[in-house]
Amino acid sequence: MTPEERIKAQALAVGFDAARITTAEAPGHAEQAAAWLAAGMHGEMGYLKRRENLREGPASVPELLPGARSLILVALSYDFEAPETPSPPSPLPLRERGAFNAANPGFAREYGEPSLARSRGCFRDRHPSPAAGEGKGVRASGTVARYARGTDYHPLMWEKLKLLSDWIKETFGPDVQTRGFADSGPLRERELAARAGLGWQGKHTNLISLDLGNWFFIGVLLTTLPLRPDEPMTGGHCGTCTRCLTACPTGAIVAPQTLDARRCISYLTIEHRGPIAPELRPLMGSRIFGCDDCLAACPWNDRAQQAREMRLAARPGHDFPDLIEWLERLADEDWFKAEFAKTPLLRTKREGLRRNVCVALGNVGGGEAAAPLADALTNDPSPLVRGHAAWALGQIEQRAGDGAARQALVGAAERETDPEVREEITAALAPLPARFSGPGSEGSAGRGTLAR
Repeated sequence: MTPEERIKAQALAVGFDAARITTAEAPGHAEQAAAWLAAGMHGEMGYLKRRENLREGPASVPELLPGARSLILVALSYDFEAPETPSPPSPLPLRERGAFNAANPGFAREYGEPSLARSRGCFRDRHPSPAAGEGKGVRASGTVARYARGTDYHPLMWEKLKLLSDWIKETFGPDVQTRGFADSGPLRERELAARAGLGWQGKHTNLISLDLGNWFFIGVLLTTLPLRPDEPMTGGHCGTCTRCLTACPTGAIVAPQTLDARRCISYLTIEHRGPIAPELRPLMGSRIFGCDDCLAACPWNDRAQQAREMRLAARPGHDFPDLIEWLERLADEDWFKAEFAKTPLLRTKREGLRRNVCVALGNVGGGEAAAPLADALTNDPSPLVRGHAAWALGQIEQRAGDGAARQALVGAAERETDPEVREEITAALAPLPARFSGPGSEGSAGRGTLAR
């Protein structure tokens, strides 16, 4: 076996599902990446711009690995079967999606309107949740992105990369230098993985593999060992398929291979720390951490091999959690830290996750959610959570119509001091019919006037 074949075989032996090799040269596409950053599509992810020079350059620089000659790209699948459920229609018509679509009337002619004809894997992560406000006592469930349901992938990837690194040094000599990254350094892993032939970049911007579909993590091991690079995959294999484009609930994929993170539910529920734009909240549905819709729509998942790393499988209750239970428990910082220890859900912090649960309950919760949301509006120390709880109460009142949510909003309006939360309360009360006015209210309040 050649050195390259031995390294790839060892990568599989330590637990990776695929391995390819490329050079340490710059990833390319620097102009496109710079234009994306200049357009502000990275949102609040300022680290992407701060270390832009490292991402666009070769891996042999001192900040990465001096003298690096080769990159070993590895993949780890997290494709575990999930419940099969009916495929819902896209909530946002294609013609309303994103700046690219608005500026290019030909987009709809070329790519068509959303279709309910999905592949086997499309939307199979959708847990049956009651329609918004459907029935008394029906508990709504949320949706956690598939990658985040088990153990945090970063330590697992680093563990396997270290095993591979140790083997390389034992096999090829202690003078060989290595350094591993797994979504943790200034490298454009997807472009490098595509150049190594691990897959191709799909229209949803994620990497797609003929063998793994698109449910996999990417890691890279930099090494000073000179290795023969693999050939990149010739072209892509998406063809005329546009399922990922039409599956996006918010129109965040504004053009093939162009994602506006500011509209992406994964960004909004994980990376974005502030209030979520009111016009995007209804499009989030029951998603409380991440979104898999564009990934699930890809037909290449049909032939993908199943994941082997069982630590990535969903922990009990971390796939489609009871929203009211999580809302109540997330009042406790200690519970949050203990429940989500060593999982990706820690990243959003307690107030971010509780904010997301409030939005989900506003979308799919019934009247039974009014009391726990009212408690969050009254007692949560975070104005971010209180503001989104107010929005959710307004949505539920419009559906349930029994006055409980309105009464909670009216009471909060009398005691809330934070100006942004007061604005949320005002906006939540504005569309509510006068017949639901609480004691002492002024009837149907207009926007900008608090019902007192």
